[in-house]
Amino acid sequence: MTSWLWQRCSGIALLILLFIHLSVTHLRPLSYKNIQMRLSSPVWIVLDLFLLGFTISHALNGLWQIGQEYISNKAFRKILPFCLWLVGCFLFLIGLLILFR
Repeated sequence: MTSWLWQRCSGIALLILLFIHLSVTHLRPLSYKNIQMRLSSPVWIVLDLFLLGFTISHALNGLWQIGQEYISNKAFRKILPFCLWLVGCFLFLIGLLILFR
């Protein structure tokens, strides 16, 4: 799948997941019990993981596309995807640690 198409598909998925996330977490009274109950449910953990993954991949894919457009140094253009993958894996790992602690 091309990066252009992935950017559009992940954007649509982000809109749907963000709407669900905001409607559940920010339109109800905020309490520790509600948050604990939501984060103990496997369905909400999976939804939060998808939201995290789509957000990171959408952002880093956008940075990669900008890099392809504006970086003229060929050596830097070759290492850019590797650096973005490292950043993405690091951010996803931090998100996993936050969700599962």
